[in-house]
Amino acid sequence: MEIADRVSESEGLAAYVPEVQVRQGIRIFGSFLKGNVEALERGFLKFHPEAEFANNFMTSSEGAMAGLYTSLADLAPAGDDAKITDILPFYQVFRYLPLEITVATGGYDQRGTLWAVPIVVNADNPIEGLTLKQLDGIFGEQRTGGWDGIQYTSEYARGPEENIRTWGQLALGGDWADKPIQTYGYCAPGFAYYFQRKLFHHSDKWNPNYRQYVEAKQTPDGAVGAAVASERMLEELSRDRYGIAWAALMHTKNYPAVKTVPLAVSDGDPFVPITPSTVRDRTYPLIRDAYFYANCEPGKALKPNVREFLRYILSPEGQQVIDDLGIFSPLPLEVADEQLAKIG
Repeated sequence: MEIADRVSESEGLAAYVPEVQVRQGIRIFGSFLKGNVEALERGFLKFHPEAEFANNFMTSSEGAMAGLYTSLADLAPAGDDAKITDILPFYQVFRYLPLEITVATGGYDQRGTLWAVPIVVNADNPIEGLTLKQLDGIFGEQRTGGWDGIQYTSEYARGPEENIRTWGQLALGGDWADKPIQTYGYCAPGFAYYFQRKLFHHSDKWNPNYRQYVEAKQTPDGAVGAAVASERMLEELSRDRYGIAWAALMHTKNYPAVKTVPLAVSDGDPFVPITPSTVRDRTYPLIRDAYFYANCEPGKALKPNVREFLRYILSPEGQQVIDDLGIFSPLPLEVADEQLAKIG
């Protein structure tokens, strides 16, 4: 069923009707989001034929925030979560935080689609599921606090007693009970920061035994690069009965000696496997988002042209554009409604 049809069944999200007619330019600086930004602009121009867009996608997500704090852009699309180092310069200029709007759900297993993050173990491992708190205990380390915006706070502190270092701490018995957990995963900033934001409250304190890898395209030629390509960790995990990794499905599907682990948000919640449908409907806990960032002073309204474009993106018509392009997934109605509430 198309999102427009699903929206018509909901009282929470109405079809797009312009509230103002946009005749100004809208400056876009950041990621082209695999063609989604330009597709959304074309859709918007059907309702606002006198609007104009000026795009600069050269910096991609890594430079998106700079367009806002240098006042070169009205909107900054990004596929990566804004890091503290992105947010802090913006805050130093304006003394408030940028507005973050989720506009689409990332993909399932294709490169470049903001693929969801699978947790994988050796195929011999009997674990039936893990919670996000347990993942923090496995991959993370005790910490004095975590980040809330640009403030570091002890609210997110946790002690060493919450570390999970053996499989017995996860109720595995027999030969598994006293075996140490070996952790594997990515160290590339965009990937690693997503994991830190989602599980560690932006902390960068990892389990000391964490073995780090990157996508092959981020390595130098030759043996020194091949040794740290992400496929190596899956080869190791295929031999390591007591290991656990976060990886990419586009690679894990080629390694039959590893398997994915269903996840739950909290204790008592159902364990959800990673599938195309659980990623699309956002019930799988480790999905990724596509964002638009904007400069909006708290208590004040967005510029009318910026607000109108964001309203369109979050409308049934805008979300249908995203669905039709097929790179990302449209937002479920309740999520789109939450984002609409942010823009007022």
